[in-house]
Amino acid sequence: MIDLFTSFSGLLSLGIIAFVCVMGVFITRMALTKMNEELARKTN
Repeated sequence: MIDLFTSFSGLLSLGIIAFVCVMGVFITRMALTKMNEELARKTN
C-alpha cells in the first residue's frame, strides 16, 4: 500500500484511477442531462 503513494508507477496508477472515476461521473451526468432534455422535448 505504501508503494501506491511513494513510487512513480504507484502515483501514476493512482492518477489513472482518479481520472477514470472523474470521467465516469462526467459521462453519467452528461447522459442523464441528455435523457432529461429528450424527455422534456417529447412531452412538449
